[in-house]
Amino acid sequence: MRKKLLFRAACALLILLFLLYTGPRVGAGAGESFYVKNRKIPEPEYVGTITLYHIVTSKTYQGSVTAFLEERAEAFSDRHFGVRVVVEGMGEADFQERLSYGRRADMYSFFSGALYEEQLQAAAFEPEAELRAGLTITPCAAPWCFSGYVKTDVGETSPVAALANHAEGTVLDLRAWGDIQRSGEMVADAAPAGPFTDQACYLGVARDTDPEKVRWCCLFYAFLTSEPTQKMLPALGAFSVRTDVPCPYGNALLLDLDRAYKQVIVPDPFLYHAHKAKLQEEAAAALSGDEAAKNSFFQRLAIVIAT
Repeated sequence: MRKKLLFRAACALLILLFLLYTGPRVGAGAGESFYVKNRKIPEPEYVGTITLYHIVTSKTYQGSVTAFLEERAEAFSDRHFGVRVVVEGMGEADFQERLSYGRRADMYSFFSGALYEEQLQAAAFEPEAELRAGLTITPCAAPWCFSGYVKTDVGETSPVAALANHAEGTVLDLRAWGDIQRSGEMVADAAPAGPFTDQACYLGVARDTDPEKVRWCCLFYAFLTSEPTQKMLPALGAFSVRTDVPCPYGNALLLDLDRAYKQVIVPDPFLYHAHKAKLQEEAAAALSGDEAAKNSFFQRLAIVIAT
C-alpha cells in the first residue's frame, strides 16, 4: 500500500512539473492555427516611394530614355512589394528650377557633365557583370548606358567630339543623325567618329537620401545593368555598358558603332561638368585653326578623361 502511495505521489509530482514547464508555451500559442503558423509569410519590407529624376541633356538615337526608365521602374516595383520607384524626366533648366525650390529626388539618371559630385553621396553600386573597357563606377556615379557620335558630311558639327576623336568633316551625335534619317532627306553615309563619347548616362544617389533608400537605389542600379534590361537598349539605339551582352542591332551603323566602342573613352562625369564650357570654347577655336586653343583643348581633355 505504501509503495502505491509513493508511486502515485511521484507521478503527481512529475505531472505538476510538466504543467509548470509547458504551461506558458502552450498559452503562448493559444488561438493560433498550426497550419497558418507553419506557412506564415514574413511581413514585406515597406520602403515607400523612391523618386528618380532623369535629366535630359543628351538623347539616344531614337525613343525616350525617360519612358524606358519608367517602364523599367514599374517592372522593378512589381518585383519588390513595398518599394515604388517613380521616374520624372526633365530638361536641365527645369531641373535647376526644381532644385531652387528644394525639390530634390532620391536618385538621378544623368549624362556626363550634368551634376556636381557634391550633389550626390557615395553608394555601393555593383553591376551584375563586367563593364565595358573604359567605363568605370565612381563612388557617386555608375554608368548604365551610353550613346555616341558619327562622322558625316551634313549637319552642324559637335566641336568637342570632333576634336577629341580626331575626326575630319562633320561630327553629329546619334540623335541628330537619326533625326536626319527619319526626315527622309537624301544624305551622305555616316561612320563611327571614334572611341570618345561624352554621352555616358549614369545613376547617382542624392546626398540627403536616407540609408535604407540608398540600398534600394543600388538594387535598382543592379536591375538596370541586368542582362534582360541591357538587352532592351537597342530599342533606344543605345549601347550596353556590359561586355557580355550581344548587340542585335538591325541597323548596320549602330553595329559598327558598338564595335568601335569596344573600349570606350569617356570623361569623368564630374570633372567634365567643371571643364565642359571651356572645352567647347577651345574646341570651336581649334577647329577654326587656332593652334594654341588646340593644344589647350587636349591638355584639358587629358585632365577630364576617366581613368
